Amino acid sequence: MDPQPEPVSYICGDCGAENTLKQGDVIQCRECGYRILYKKRTAGLFNTRHADKRCDALCPQRCGVDGFRSGGLEQ
Repeated sequence: MDPQPEPVSYICGDCGAENTLKQGDVIQCRECGYRILYKKRTAGLFNTRHADKRCDALCPQRCGVDGFRSGGLEQ
């Protein structure tokens, strides 16, 4: 038997209420009935290597990645 997928939290686009939905649930806010829900961000790991613009000038020498220019994030 397959394990049940974990419910996912969504935020209503109208009233801002938090909704927890499981697979097969109707995509609709339980508070106001609005049908546009935004997935809540998860608290996971993310790469902050290029978060600081000072890293841009030194990255090709330090890590070999030209972060802002090749990543489409022009200064």
